[in-house]
Amino acid sequence: MTSLKVVPGESAASTSPFWWRLVFTFTASYAFLSLGVGTQPLLPVSTLPWVRQLADVVSRAVFHVAVPLVPQPTGSGDTAFDWAWTLCLLLLAVGTGLVWAARQRAAPTAGQRAAVRTFLRVVLIWWLTVYGLSKFAFSQFGLLNSWQLAGTYGDSSPMGLLWRFMAASPGYQLVAGVAEVFPALLLLHRRTVTAGALVAAVTMTNVFALNLFYDVPVKLFSGHLLLAALVLLALDARRLGAVLTGHEVAAVAWGPRPLWRRALPWLLTALVVVQVGLSLRAGLQALREDRVATRSSPAPLKTRGFNLIQEKPFNR
Repeated sequence: MTSLKVVPGESAASTSPFWWRLVFTFTASYAFLSLGVGTQPLLPVSTLPWVRQLADVVSRAVFHVAVPLVPQPTGSGDTAFDWAWTLCLLLLAVGTGLVWAARQRAAPTAGQRAAVRTFLRVVLIWWLTVYGLSKFAFSQFGLLNSWQLAGTYGDSSPMGLLWRFMAASPGYQLVAGVAEVFPALLLLHRRTVTAGALVAAVTMTNVFALNLFYDVPVKLFSGHLLLAALVLLALDARRLGAVLTGHEVAAVAWGPRPLWRRALPWLLTALVVVQVGLSLRAGLQALREDRVATRSSPAPLKTRGFNLIQEKPFNR
Protein backbone atom coordinates (compact mmCIF):
# COMPACT_ATOMS: atom_id res chain seq x y z
CA MET A 1 0.00 0.00 0.00
CA THR A 2 2.51 2.58 -1.09
CA SER A 3 2.47 5.28 -3.72
CA LEU A 4 4.69 5.06 -6.74
CA LYS A 5 6.98 7.67 -5.26
CA VAL A 6 9.02 6.28 -2.36
CA VAL A 7 9.89 8.66 0.46
CA PRO A 8 12.45 8.10 3.20
CA GLY A 9 11.14 6.20 6.21
CA GLU A 10 11.34 7.28 9.82
CA SER A 11 14.36 6.42 11.86
CA ALA A 12 13.78 3.41 14.07
CA ALA A 13 15.53 5.22 16.92
CA SER A 14 13.31 8.35 16.84
CA THR A 15 11.92 9.38 20.20
CA SER A 16 8.21 9.34 20.99
CA PRO A 17 6.00 10.40 23.92
CA PHE A 18 5.73 8.04 26.86
CA TRP A 19 2.02 7.47 26.40
CA TRP A 20 2.55 6.44 22.77
CA ARG A 21 5.32 4.02 23.73
CA LEU A 22 3.04 2.62 26.44
CA VAL A 23 0.29 1.96 23.89
CA PHE A 24 2.67 -0.27 21.94
CA THR A 25 4.37 -1.94 24.89
CA PHE A 26 1.12 -2.73 26.73
CA THR A 27 -0.58 -4.00 23.56
CA ALA A 28 2.40 -6.15 22.64
CA SER A 29 2.71 -7.52 26.17
CA TYR A 30 -0.98 -8.36 26.44
CA ALA A 31 -1.04 -9.95 22.98
CA PHE A 32 1.87 -12.27 23.80
CA LEU A 33 0.47 -13.16 27.24
CA SER A 34 -3.22 -13.60 26.39
CA LEU A 35 -2.67 -15.54 23.17
CA GLY A 36 0.44 -17.34 24.39
CA VAL A 37 -0.65 -18.59 27.82
CA GLY A 38 -4.22 -17.29 28.21
CA THR A 39 -7.51 -18.82 27.04
CA GLN A 40 -6.94 -21.60 24.45
CA PRO A 41 -3.22 -20.75 24.50
CA LEU A 42 -0.33 -21.88 22.35
CA LEU A 43 1.39 -22.98 25.59
CA PRO A 44 -1.19 -24.47 27.99
CA VAL A 45 -0.44 -23.61 31.62
CA SER A 46 -3.87 -24.12 33.20
CA THR A 47 -2.77 -27.44 34.73
CA LEU A 48 0.08 -25.88 36.71
CA PRO A 49 -0.88 -25.82 40.43
CA TRP A 50 0.45 -22.32 41.12
CA VAL A 51 -1.47 -20.90 38.15
CA ARG A 52 -4.76 -22.26 39.40
CA GLN A 53 -4.02 -21.19 42.97
CA LEU A 54 -3.31 -17.64 41.81
CA ALA A 55 -6.47 -17.62 39.68
CA ASP A 56 -8.45 -18.92 42.67
CA VAL A 57 -7.23 -16.07 44.88
CA VAL A 58 -8.08 -13.47 42.24
CA SER A 59 -11.46 -15.03 41.43
CA ARG A 60 -12.49 -15.15 45.11
CA ALA A 61 -11.40 -11.53 45.62
CA VAL A 62 -12.93 -10.04 42.48
CA PHE A 63 -15.74 -12.36 41.34
CA HIS A 64 -16.49 -14.11 44.66
CA VAL A 65 -16.31 -17.47 42.88
CA ALA A 66 -13.93 -20.31 43.70
CA VAL A 67 -11.76 -21.90 41.02
CA PRO A 68 -11.42 -25.72 41.12
CA LEU A 69 -7.78 -26.47 41.86
CA VAL A 70 -7.98 -29.63 39.74
CA PRO A 71 -8.88 -28.73 36.13
CA GLN A 72 -11.90 -30.55 34.75
CA PRO A 73 -13.18 -30.61 31.15
CA THR A 74 -16.17 -28.31 30.83
CA GLY A 75 -16.29 -27.44 27.12
CA SER A 76 -16.26 -23.79 28.16
CA GLY A 77 -13.63 -21.16 27.50
CA ASP A 78 -15.25 -18.65 29.86
CA THR A 79 -14.97 -20.42 33.21
CA ALA A 80 -14.13 -18.66 36.47
CA PHE A 81 -10.53 -19.75 35.96
CA ASP A 82 -10.43 -18.22 32.47
CA TRP A 83 -11.76 -14.86 33.62
CA ALA A 84 -9.53 -14.71 36.67
CA TRP A 85 -6.43 -15.81 34.74
CA THR A 86 -7.16 -13.25 32.01
CA LEU A 87 -7.36 -10.54 34.67
CA CYS A 88 -3.99 -11.68 36.04
CA LEU A 89 -2.45 -11.49 32.58
CA LEU A 90 -4.00 -8.07 32.00
CA LEU A 91 -2.44 -6.71 35.19
CA LEU A 92 0.89 -8.31 34.31
CA ALA A 93 0.71 -6.74 30.84
CA VAL A 94 0.10 -3.31 32.41
CA GLY A 95 3.17 -3.66 34.62
CA THR A 96 5.31 -5.05 31.82
CA GLY A 97 4.20 -2.31 29.48
CA LEU A 98 5.00 0.43 32.00
CA VAL A 99 8.50 -0.91 32.69
CA TRP A 100 9.20 -1.52 29.01
CA ALA A 101 8.01 1.94 27.97
CA ALA A 102 10.04 3.60 30.75
CA ARG A 103 13.27 1.77 29.90
CA GLN A 104 12.99 2.16 26.12
CA ARG A 105 12.81 5.87 25.45
CA ALA A 106 12.94 5.44 21.69
CA ALA A 107 9.99 4.59 19.51
CA PRO A 108 9.31 0.87 18.91
CA THR A 109 11.91 -0.52 16.54
CA ALA A 110 11.16 -2.20 13.24
CA GLY A 111 12.25 -5.50 14.75
CA GLN A 112 9.81 -5.17 17.65
CA ARG A 113 6.92 -4.35 15.34
CA ALA A 114 7.88 -7.26 13.10
CA ALA A 115 7.96 -9.65 16.08
CA VAL A 116 4.46 -8.62 17.16
CA ARG A 117 3.19 -8.85 13.59
CA THR A 118 4.68 -12.31 13.07
CA PHE A 119 3.27 -13.64 16.34
CA LEU A 120 -0.23 -12.35 15.61
CA ARG A 121 -0.09 -13.78 12.09
CA VAL A 122 0.88 -17.21 13.40
CA VAL A 123 -1.93 -17.21 15.98
CA LEU A 124 -4.57 -16.10 13.50
CA ILE A 125 -3.43 -18.47 10.77
CA TRP A 126 -3.51 -21.43 13.15
CA TRP A 127 -6.89 -20.83 14.74
CA LEU A 128 -8.69 -19.58 11.63
CA THR A 129 -7.52 -22.69 9.81
CA VAL A 130 -8.52 -25.02 12.66
CA TYR A 131 -12.02 -23.58 12.95
CA GLY A 132 -12.42 -23.24 9.19
CA LEU A 133 -11.53 -26.88 8.54
CA SER A 134 -14.03 -28.00 11.20
CA LYS A 135 -16.79 -26.27 9.26
CA PHE A 136 -15.85 -27.95 5.98
CA ALA A 137 -16.09 -31.32 7.73
CA PHE A 138 -19.32 -30.31 9.56
CA SER A 139 -17.62 -31.32 12.80
CA GLN A 140 -18.20 -28.11 14.77
CA PHE A 141 -21.97 -27.68 14.40
CA GLY A 142 -22.80 -31.05 12.86
CA LEU A 143 -25.97 -31.77 10.90
CA LEU A 144 -29.47 -31.64 12.34
CA ASN A 145 -30.26 -34.83 14.23
CA SER A 146 -33.45 -36.35 15.58
CA TRP A 147 -33.19 -35.06 19.15
CA GLN A 148 -32.60 -31.51 17.91
CA LEU A 149 -35.63 -31.74 15.63
CA ALA A 150 -37.78 -33.17 18.42
CA GLY A 151 -37.07 -30.24 20.73
CA THR A 152 -38.97 -26.94 20.74
CA TYR A 153 -37.64 -23.42 20.54
CA GLY A 154 -38.56 -23.02 24.19
CA ASP A 155 -36.38 -26.00 25.09
CA SER A 156 -33.34 -24.47 23.38
CA SER A 157 -30.72 -22.40 25.13
CA PRO A 158 -29.44 -19.40 23.15
CA MET A 159 -26.34 -21.42 22.26
CA GLY A 160 -28.47 -24.44 21.37
CA LEU A 161 -30.60 -22.29 19.07
CA LEU A 162 -27.47 -20.99 17.34
CA TRP A 163 -26.14 -24.55 16.91
CA ARG A 164 -29.46 -25.65 15.35
CA PHE A 165 -29.44 -22.60 13.10
CA MET A 166 -25.97 -23.47 11.81
CA ALA A 167 -26.63 -27.22 11.61
CA ALA A 168 -29.78 -26.63 9.55
CA SER A 169 -27.75 -25.26 6.63
CA PRO A 170 -24.63 -27.17 5.52
CA GLY A 171 -24.16 -24.63 2.74
CA TYR A 172 -23.95 -21.79 5.23
CA GLN A 173 -21.40 -23.75 7.25
CA LEU A 174 -19.25 -24.06 4.12
CA VAL A 175 -19.48 -20.29 3.56
CA ALA A 176 -18.43 -19.74 7.18
CA GLY A 177 -15.48 -22.07 6.60
CA VAL A 178 -14.38 -20.05 3.58
CA ALA A 179 -14.68 -16.85 5.63
CA GLU A 180 -12.13 -18.27 8.10
CA VAL A 181 -9.72 -20.17 5.85
CA PHE A 182 -9.49 -17.42 3.21
CA PRO A 183 -7.99 -14.76 5.55
CA ALA A 184 -5.64 -17.42 6.95
CA LEU A 185 -4.29 -18.00 3.44
CA LEU A 186 -3.90 -14.25 2.90
CA LEU A 187 -2.02 -13.90 6.20
CA LEU A 188 0.49 -16.51 5.08
CA HIS A 189 1.92 -14.16 2.45
CA ARG A 190 3.78 -10.93 3.16
CA ARG A 191 2.11 -8.92 0.41
CA THR A 192 -1.43 -9.80 1.51
CA VAL A 193 -1.09 -9.55 5.31
CA THR A 194 -3.12 -6.34 5.53
CA ALA A 195 -5.87 -7.74 3.30
CA GLY A 196 -5.93 -10.88 5.42
CA ALA A 197 -6.18 -8.86 8.62
CA LEU A 198 -9.10 -6.88 7.17
CA VAL A 199 -11.02 -10.03 6.23
CA ALA A 200 -10.12 -11.68 9.55
CA ALA A 201 -11.39 -8.63 11.46
CA VAL A 202 -14.74 -8.78 9.64
CA THR A 203 -15.04 -12.54 10.18
CA MET A 204 -14.09 -12.39 13.85
CA THR A 205 -16.43 -9.46 14.50
CA ASN A 206 -19.30 -11.67 13.37
CA VAL A 207 -18.03 -14.65 15.37
CA PHE A 208 -17.54 -12.55 18.51
CA ALA A 209 -21.03 -11.04 18.16
CA LEU A 210 -22.60 -14.49 17.83
CA ASN A 211 -20.69 -15.77 20.86
CA LEU A 212 -21.59 -12.69 22.88
CA PHE A 213 -25.29 -12.43 22.08
CA TYR A 214 -26.05 -16.16 21.88
CA ASP A 215 -24.13 -16.81 25.11
CA VAL A 216 -21.57 -19.16 23.57
CA PRO A 217 -18.78 -19.72 26.14
CA VAL A 218 -15.95 -18.76 23.79
CA LYS A 219 -16.31 -15.01 24.28
CA LEU A 220 -12.83 -14.43 25.70
CA PHE A 221 -11.03 -16.38 23.01
CA SER A 222 -12.97 -15.01 20.04
CA GLY A 223 -12.56 -11.51 21.45
CA HIS A 224 -8.81 -11.99 21.64
CA LEU A 225 -8.66 -13.24 18.04
CA LEU A 226 -10.60 -10.15 16.96
CA LEU A 227 -8.14 -8.05 18.95
CA ALA A 228 -5.24 -9.76 17.16
CA ALA A 229 -6.69 -8.84 13.76
CA LEU A 230 -7.29 -5.24 14.86
CA VAL A 231 -3.73 -4.89 16.19
CA LEU A 232 -2.38 -6.15 12.86
CA LEU A 233 -4.41 -3.45 11.13
CA ALA A 234 -3.21 -0.83 13.64
CA LEU A 235 0.39 -1.67 12.78
CA ASP A 236 -0.43 -0.70 9.19
CA ALA A 237 -2.60 2.27 10.14
CA ARG A 238 -0.48 4.81 8.24
CA ARG A 239 -0.69 2.80 5.03
CA LEU A 240 -4.41 2.23 5.42
CA GLY A 241 -4.81 5.96 6.00
CA ALA A 242 -2.79 6.67 2.89
CA VAL A 243 -5.24 4.62 0.85
CA LEU A 244 -8.08 6.87 2.02
CA THR A 245 -6.27 10.20 1.81
CA GLY A 246 -4.02 9.61 -1.19
CA HIS A 247 -0.90 10.58 0.75
CA GLU A 248 2.41 8.85 0.15
CA VAL A 249 4.13 6.72 2.77
CA ALA A 250 7.55 5.17 2.94
CA ALA A 251 8.01 1.83 1.27
CA VAL A 252 8.90 -1.07 3.55
CA ALA A 253 12.51 -2.08 3.04
CA TRP A 254 12.93 -5.82 2.50
CA GLY A 255 16.33 -7.39 2.28
CA PRO A 256 17.16 -10.65 0.53
CA ARG A 257 15.40 -13.62 2.10
CA PRO A 258 16.65 -17.21 2.13
CA LEU A 259 14.93 -19.70 -0.14
CA TRP A 260 13.16 -21.50 2.70
CA ARG A 261 11.47 -18.31 3.86
CA ARG A 262 10.19 -17.65 0.35
CA ALA A 263 9.04 -21.24 -0.13
CA LEU A 264 7.51 -21.83 3.32
CA PRO A 265 4.34 -19.69 2.80
CA TRP A 266 3.57 -21.51 -0.46
CA LEU A 267 4.18 -24.92 1.11
CA LEU A 268 1.85 -24.03 3.97
CA THR A 269 -0.72 -22.70 1.48
CA ALA A 270 -0.62 -26.01 -0.39
CA LEU A 271 -0.95 -27.91 2.89
CA VAL A 272 -3.99 -25.88 3.96
CA VAL A 273 -5.65 -26.32 0.55
CA VAL A 274 -5.09 -30.09 0.73
CA GLN A 275 -6.56 -30.16 4.24
CA VAL A 276 -9.57 -28.20 3.02
CA GLY A 277 -10.08 -30.79 0.29
CA LEU A 278 -9.84 -33.68 2.74
CA SER A 279 -12.18 -32.01 5.24
CA LEU A 280 -14.66 -31.17 2.49
CA ARG A 281 -14.57 -34.74 1.23
CA ALA A 282 -15.35 -36.05 4.71
CA GLY A 283 -18.08 -33.45 5.15
CA LEU A 284 -19.77 -34.23 1.83
CA GLN A 285 -19.69 -37.94 2.64
CA ALA A 286 -21.40 -37.26 5.96
CA LEU A 287 -23.92 -35.02 4.20
CA ARG A 288 -24.64 -37.69 1.60
CA GLU A 289 -25.32 -40.27 4.31
CA ASP A 290 -27.53 -37.80 6.14
CA ARG A 291 -29.57 -37.15 2.99
CA VAL A 292 -30.10 -40.88 2.50
CA ALA A 293 -31.33 -41.22 6.08
CA THR A 294 -33.64 -38.21 5.64
CA ARG A 295 -35.49 -39.89 2.77
CA SER A 296 -36.83 -42.56 5.12
CA SER A 297 -37.68 -40.08 7.89
CA PRO A 298 -38.47 -36.72 6.26
CA ALA A 299 -38.35 -33.57 8.37
CA PRO A 300 -39.33 -30.09 7.07
CA LEU A 301 -36.16 -28.45 8.36
CA LYS A 302 -34.01 -30.93 6.44
CA THR A 303 -35.66 -30.60 3.04
CA ARG A 304 -33.60 -28.90 0.36
CA GLY A 305 -34.34 -26.92 -2.78
CA PHE A 306 -35.89 -23.64 -3.83
CA ASN A 307 -39.69 -23.56 -3.76
CA LEU A 308 -42.20 -20.95 -4.82
CA ILE A 309 -43.65 -19.04 -1.90
CA GLN A 310 -47.17 -20.25 -1.13
CA GLU A 311 -49.79 -17.93 0.26
CA LYS A 312 -50.76 -20.68 2.69
CA PRO A 313 -48.93 -21.71 4.82
CA PHE A 314 -46.41 -19.10 3.58
CA ASN A 315 -43.34 -21.33 3.97
CA ARG A 316 -43.46 -21.59 7.72
